[in-house]
Amino acid sequence: MAKLNMTPTEIELMQKSANMLQGRGPEVATKMYDNFFSKHPEMKFYFSTCFLGKKADEDGKTQTTLMAKVMAHILFQFCIHIDDLDKFKEDCERVSAKHVSRGIKPEFYPFLGEALILALKEVIGSEASDDVLSAWRKAYDHIASLFIETEKKLSAEVRDQPGGWEGFRKFTIVDRVEEADANSMTTDSDDELDETETKSVFTLEPVDGNKTLPAHKFGQYVCIRYQMGDVTTHRNYTLQSITDNKLVIAVKHMDEAPTSKYMLENWKLGFGVETSPPVGTFLLLESLAV
Repeated sequence: MAKLNMTPTEIELMQKSANMLQGRGPEVATKMYDNFFSKHPEMKFYFSTCFLGKKADEDGKTQTTLMAKVMAHILFQFCIHIDDLDKFKEDCERVSAKHVSRGIKPEFYPFLGEALILALKEVIGSEASDDVLSAWRKAYDHIASLFIETEKKLSAEVRDQPGGWEGFRKFTIVDRVEEADANSMTTDSDDELDETETKSVFTLEPVDGNKTLPAHKFGQYVCIRYQMGDVTTHRNYTLQSITDNKLVIAVKHMDEAPTSKYMLENWKLGFGVETSPPVGTFLLLESLAV
């Protein structure tokens, strides 16, 4: 990774920020996204509706969005590893894969940086001294450059591989099968089979005449983009397989996301969608902690 151009004092200030983020990271991340989308509402197009959605607890307090939890984790990991960024490489590559699937562009990063600095001022108040904010600006510029470099490299890799492409490619639904999801089987107190979740398995075929697709790697996902009524929406789904040069994905019937519900109700044979190239390794959000 590129050398970090920060003084020992600035690095120490960032490491101290980790203590603040451990307790208030989700609040900082939530404010950051609020600021970001308030000033640049057009950017919502690049984010999944299930990640943007806010829900209220029983006491009326707004929960942290899934997206804010992920960002809080990233900021925290960056702070604690700022003097040894090789330890941050895995997080950087995982998030970069998600960005490549969504079409995130380098010119978006300065907008998010402005939103982050404002969020720090709003959340930590008097603790956000000029020195602290200056250190954060330098650190953010560096982390942005890491993501941009990683995403540029990954974009080229997925584009130039046999059967690869860049951006979104048009596909059509050519098969749909309802299956029991063996991984979702649960048991009651007597250890007898209680319930098996159902899933819809969709097979997608490219419509551009080029039937060649990349070799499938376990854990990869694709970003699916399609029209949901009058709205263009998208969400990432784990790639089940690439069979006979067709993409295969599955949607669980218990998935509460609006995008998944729409897919289950409206995706018929011949339905047109767009997908990103397969990237990354799917990560359960429950494994992220700050």
